[in-house]
Amino acid sequence: MRKLLIPILLLTACVSSAPAKAPNDHEWNLIDADYQWLQTLRKAQPVPPPTASRKQQIETLLTNHSKIEPTYVAFIDKLDEYYRRTADPRAAAMFAREKIALGDEYMNVLSRYDRAIELYREALRYEPQNPDALRKAGEAEQRRFVSMNSFAVVKTGMKEDDVQKLVGMPREDWIKQVVQNNRVYAVWIYPKSDGGASAIYFDNGVVYHTNWNAAAPQAK
Repeated sequence: MRKLLIPILLLTACVSSAPAKAPNDHEWNLIDADYQWLQTLRKAQPVPPPTASRKQQIETLLTNHSKIEPTYVAFIDKLDEYYRRTADPRAAAMFAREKIALGDEYMNVLSRYDRAIELYREALRYEPQNPDALRKAGEAEQRRFVSMNSFAVVKTGMKEDDVQKLVGMPREDWIKQVVQNNRVYAVWIYPKSDGGASAIYFDNGVVYHTNWNAAAPQAK
């Protein structure tokens, strides 16, 4: 009898030590504690002042990400393993929240609307009816290409802030600047839905010219 009992006990021990395949508070509480620590690290990072240039905003964002990247990657790997194993809706909600937050940075700071749309759609794979992801995916789609109606409102003499409110900011590599005789000349380039591009020209931060057809559509 004792010989039979030993294998049974060993089998029971192996089964009981296997990772749970259902949502459970023990593991989730550990994950949530890690998430709170990640949030603490995020809040400890410097925030650019309201008067910071766009270049400063982007540099601060990228620097902050690099500082917390090891902690973030380890946390996401842990969350992903738990979610795949348990399908815990709490993990799905956390993933969606993270995808939306990252999408917001791509849309509002980096102006990379294609990537923002991808991230919002990834959030919707975790939470198909998430209202924030649905709304922001639509907003990013609208901002992806400049519209003729909004572009037509831009007038000579407007300042950069006024233009940003009307047509948004282009991505950082679509802004060109040159300094001549102590004046800063800049051009902001916006993609159009037909594959072409429009441009707005600035002299010391003030619009002096616009061109709806700055670049022709790509040949098909």
